Amino acid sequence: MQVLQFSLKTDKIELQWNSQKMILTQGLDFIQQQSLVRGVWSELAIEKMIYQIEELLESEPVLRQVHSKAATSDPMMKRLNQLFFKTDEPIDRVQLEHAFNDFVDHLSYYLHQVEEDQQQVFVYFVMIREMMHHLKIQEISIQ
Repeated sequence: MQVLQFSLKTDKIELQWNSQKMILTQGLDFIQQQSLVRGVWSELAIEKMIYQIEELLESEPVLRQVHSKAATSDPMMKRLNQLFFKTDEPIDRVQLEHAFNDFVDHLSYYLHQVEEDQQQVFVYFVMIREMMHHLKIQEISIQ
């Protein structure tokens, strides 16, 4: 089974799958700017974020073929792991969905767990969740 390698950055998203490298030129900053009104997190902002991410993922036809595991060495994934998972094992879809629902249900709590200038980790989280859904990723390993 192929492993999708990815790196989610402020200005672009880099994906490598099946020997193909894809760069999406709209990164986490774009998603955050399009979704948060005046920098305020809310359920509506998260819904807007999900919509933006779906559009972004669907813009690359090759990604429709992905059905695999994923891996990353992104520092934000390591931070997400500290906040939500606390494991050295790969994170599977069930764990991720449970953590995401907890995040949405306790948004204010989690926003206070990081400094305001580090809240982009939550944009990263929404992106990871949508990647698992749309790209049918079964688990994500942190390298």
